[in-house]
Amino acid sequence: MGGNFTREILRWLHITGGMILLAYVYSPLVENPFFVTSTKYVIFPGLALSGLVLWQLPLIRGVMRRKD
Repeated sequence: MGGNFTREILRWLHITGGMILLAYVYSPLVENPFFVTSTKYVIFPGLALSGLVLWQLPLIRGVMRRKD
């Protein structure tokens, strides 16, 4: 799996997570306990993690190359 392919997958996961988070904020789905729980404990941490990885991906790749 190439670097560009990995970045594209992470980017689309991040965009999709952002859309779900917007749906959580602006829709009446807040009354659904499953949606609230999954958004709080799965979507939001995943969104934060994917954003962090996208931001620091060049640094992560550089560290991985130096180990080899």
